Amino acid sequence: MSPRPRKRKNIALPQNLYEQKRAASITYRYRHPINKTMHPMGSNKVKAIQAAKLLNDTLMPHNDLVSNVLGVVTVTNHIEWFFKEIVPKREYAKNTLIMWTGKCNQIKAVLGDHPIESVSVKDISDLMATMTARPAQQLRQCAIDLFKTAAGRGLVESNPAELTNKPVDKKSRKRLTADQYSAILEASPLWLQNAMQIALITLQRRGDVSRMRFDGVKEGYLYVVQEKTQKHDTGYLKISVGDDLKKVISECRDDTASPYLIHRKHEKRIERTNCDHWTQVTPEMITREFKVVRDSLEIFEGITMNTRPTFHEIRALGIKEYKDVGFDPQELAGHSSEKMTKNYDSDHEEIRWIETKTR
Repeated sequence: MSPRPRKRKNIALPQNLYEQKRAASITYRYRHPINKTMHPMGSNKVKAIQAAKLLNDTLMPHNDLVSNVLGVVTVTNHIEWFFKEIVPKREYAKNTLIMWTGKCNQIKAVLGDHPIESVSVKDISDLMATMTARPAQQLRQCAIDLFKTAAGRGLVESNPAELTNKPVDKKSRKRLTADQYSAILEASPLWLQNAMQIALITLQRRGDVSRMRFDGVKEGYLYVVQEKTQKHDTGYLKISVGDDLKKVISECRDDTASPYLIHRKHEKRIERTNCDHWTQVTPEMITREFKVVRDSLEIFEGITMNTRPTFHEIRALGIKEYKDVGFDPQELAGHSSEKMTKNYDSDHEEIRWIETKTR
């Protein structure tokens, strides 16, 4: 993208140098081409121009035309290669692909024209410093992978992103206590009660809870294909239906004909996005209704909105309760401390279901 035309008063000045009138005097400022901060350059025009040219030579990337002639691979060149050669093979989930695309666009916007071997630790660190913790963590993760593949192509000798400090994302949301859970459960409609109970017992995420079906209950087991880890062994669970889970599944059966454990009679019988049956409850509906009930209760009045526990905190509560009785919830939660392996052998497509227990 071509830069915006300069104002008339700045047209004779080097790029990034700006004239500023102050009363009867004229001073100059230099805008850092990477982090966009402004720096005073004094009132001497000649010295300001000399300094700006020197800074541009140091901070500005090579021109694309020059880079092409010299065979220089820019950050943008490598990102385009990455999305063509690497991303399709990884089969990223939709949200992961959106995150990757967004972060790479941010990297290109600031460092895209830089030769990839010239990108420094400070370049990436400065970019991360413009973000809050979570987005900065995601950008760092993407940058590490980008430079790792660049090293594999022989474009860089080291990975500058790995040397940056990992941002600390301090969790502001409070954990859900057993008393709070009970209060919300009591005030919730039956379908949300069922969703909460299943989430607490099975430790599954809201998306997995919303997709559980009655035909997934077979011969004393509940079969669950976890949405976030379905490409790995821990993503295919064969959960034994204990007394507590059996009771909740029984309560899910009512006079509404639905293939889904968690269902409701909607006010209007219409086709809904991401639903294959009119009675199905989406993950967003679960989150929204949980929040409405939670915020209506006096027990949460002294807690600020941004720190109140969400439906996802039921998972943490369930893990705590399992550990309290000496049960290891790792497989049930779909977590793995070792490198995850594929669900499919190289010569056949037999899914390995991980058998686990519940209360």
